[in-house]
Parts: sequence; C-alpha cells; structure tokens
Amino acid sequence: MSRATLTTACAAMLRRDLTLAWRRRGDIAMPVLYALIVTMLFPFALGPEDTLLQRIAGGVVLVTVLLAMLLALDAMFASDIEDGSLEQLVLAPQPLALMLGMKILAHWVTIALPLIVISPLMAALLHLPASVIPVLLLALLLATPLLSLLGAVLVALTVGTRRSGMLLALMLLPLCVPAVIFAAGAVAAAQQGLPWLAPISWLAAALVLAVVLAPLACAAALRIALDS
Repeated sequence: MSRATLTTACAAMLRRDLTLAWRRRGDIAMPVLYALIVTMLFPFALGPEDTLLQRIAGGVVLVTVLLAMLLALDAMFASDIEDGSLEQLVLAPQPLALMLGMKILAHWVTIALPLIVISPLMAALLHLPASVIPVLLLALLLATPLLSLLGAVLVALTVGTRRSGMLLALMLLPLCVPAVIFAAGAVAAAQQGLPWLAPISWLAAALVLAVVLAPLACAAALRIALDS
C-alpha cells in the first residue's frame, strides 16, 4: 500500500470521527461542565483561603480532568460497534493499529482538548499563580494523550461487556497514578521555584512509549474481543 493511500485513509478516518463527534456536541460539553462544576465546589468546601487553594490547585485540576475524561472513555468505540464499522475496520487493508491511532487522536481532540482549553479557568478558580499555568498546560498536554492511549487499550479489552464504564474506571485509575504523580510533581515544583523539567521529561518518555505500543496493543485486544 502506497504512503499516499495510507495518508488519505488516515485523514478520512480522522475527519469521519471528528464529524460524528461534532454532531453529538452534547457529549463534548458534558465533561467540560463536569470539570467546571467539580472545580468550583472546592472553594466552597474548603473556604476562600488562598494558601490552601494554591497548594492543592495543581492536583485538583489534574484529577478533575482525569475523571472528566473517564466519563467519555467507554464511548470511544461505542458507535462503531453499533453500526458494524468496527468489524469492517478490522477487515480493511489498512493497518488496524494506525486506524485505531487516528480514532484515539480524534477522541483526544474532542474530549481532552476542550478540558485543556478551560484548565486555565479552573486553575484561576483555585488561585493558582499565573506563572505556574504554562507548566500545568504542558503537563496536561503530555498526560491527557497518555491517558487516552491507555484507556483505548482497556476499552478494546472490554468491547461487548455490559456496564463496562465502572470496569474501565477500576482498571484505568491505577494505571493513571504515575502520570498524575509526575504531572502534579511538575506543577508543585514550579510553584516552589524548583526545577520541573525532570517529571515533564518522564511524562514525555511515557507518552512516546505509549504512542508506539498502545495502538498495537489496542488492535490485538480488539481482534481478541471480536473473535470471542
């Protein structure tokens, strides 16, 4: 298969998923509203003390974004299972891992990217210093695609399973702990004026590894789930 044909197929898959997501704009808005509401509850629950809110701001934003992404995770392949296009994708001549990579990218763009866009507002609600917000954005730009890639593998493993949402959450949350720790560590180091590149570098290394391996694992898990 030529490179031009493969590029055209990838672009078509990405455009298709983005178009379908735009038609279901309510599904995109739900995680954003959830993240904003949860973030606004913390000042009411803990009080308006700036020092306390600043100390927990980075962790609160990261965990809130993670939980908001979990809301839409089980729907990553739901529409493809319903209309039978997932089986056709498995039988297509294009590499399955590459096509699934495009679907994961579309899911990240429609779910995680809006959360990243509103994260400065969430940080401002918790009085996070403006100088730390770029570090928070960088950490989210590395952590959220990592979570999407890991989640895609688990979604593929649970294809066809009833009530898979809770099962996905239970399996994904332990895998997310290192990403949250490194991202929160970078934000905390930036707040204290310490070097923060080390945890960001670990996040970047994990993301590169996941970009290479996660689509392959997702394709293998999907074939196993559809054959069973």
